[in-house]
Amino acid sequence: MRRTALAVAMGLTAVWMAGETVTLPAAASIVGQAPFFSDVRVFNTSYTASLNVTATYHCFIPSPCTAGTSPLTMTLAPRESRGFDDIVQTSFAAPNTAGGIEFDSSGSSGQLVVTSRLYSTEPEPTVGMFIPGVDDSAAGQNTVLTSVRNAGAGDGFRTNVGIYNREDTTANVTFKIFDGGTTPVGNPVTASVPGHSGVQINRIFDAAGAVGHASDNAVIVVNSSVQVISYAAVIDNHTTDPIFVLGAEDQPPSSTPTTTTATVMVGQGGGYTFVDAVSGTNTTTINVGGTVTWTWSGTMAHGIQSGTCMGGGGGGGGGYITEQYGGCTPSNDFTSGSHPPPYSFSQTFTTAGTYPYYCIVHENLMKGKIVVNPSGAARASTKKHRRPTA
Repeated sequence: MRRTALAVAMGLTAVWMAGETVTLPAAASIVGQAPFFSDVRVFNTSYTASLNVTATYHCFIPSPCTAGTSPLTMTLAPRESRGFDDIVQTSFAAPNTAGGIEFDSSGSSGQLVVTSRLYSTEPEPTVGMFIPGVDDSAAGQNTVLTSVRNAGAGDGFRTNVGIYNREDTTANVTFKIFDGGTTPVGNPVTASVPGHSGVQINRIFDAAGAVGHASDNAVIVVNSSVQVISYAAVIDNHTTDPIFVLGAEDQPPSSTPTTTTATVMVGQGGGYTFVDAVSGTNTTTINVGGTVTWTWSGTMAHGIQSGTCMGGGGGGGGGYITEQYGGCTPSNDFTSGSHPPPYSFSQTFTTAGTYPYYCIVHENLMKGKIVVNPSGAARASTKKHRRPTA
């Protein structure tokens, strides 16, 4: 079964049938200082067959969000086009929310076409952008957003980024900014996104700690634990004119020699995460003899403790794995003790192997993993895969 997606791009219980799914990962009906609305159009490309469609709204702004009515069902006659102005409000009774809409259809691949106009009524004249439904090729674990801008001359630019997770399982996602090289700009930004939901990060350069970095040709690499659809809204602060950038398939991280030093951010953004500065995940890879330095951020106290945890052991998820603490067993490899930020702790690894660890304070909620390769070993790449289509 193929899925297609359209997500909320600015400031922003599926009923499965045999056929395809087209998802709009960006739709909104927000009234306020920055109002946004989505006008959606659906079209049946067949000249002979009707098309049964069920549309389900998944709200994720504000978070948590439970707004929305029951799924919308319709039958499109051959070659019929149907319009839904301000669809979130008029069809799903979910004003002042934003989210994604999954359209499940009975037709063959490509029979359902979904498009939308996401626009703001203020300031006048209105501004907006066209957001198309996209097929499964746009979803991936490794995607890249190009044409990214920030600051610059005059009023400059700002960029919002987001993803929509169409899978049933949680997506652990990392956004990394690059500008003309392989060295990241600022810090990686991470998010944990439940299935059939999304997240939007406004002013990504600010979130990454690079608010003063000016660029008219940056890229943002998006790495996820499951296939997601990524997007960016690049907004001209002078005209408020936005452009929508859909994530393109990216190469997986290349196989390059591991280094002898590594940095891991602890509690970045006030969350329960370990984030490696290179991989953007909770897994750090170094060579024998290498040193890992953990640097505390945020506001909470944390501590490093080698050991394994219930539900997959250290490094199993790096985020909210359970709703309670506990479930971890320490080892004697290394420990930092518990400390509030700012604080840093370093450990040198002299023996190859895998070293799971967890936070002394938050245990099973916050885990990481160190992979120590023999000297000169290469970092393994992650191969992207597609779900089969029907």
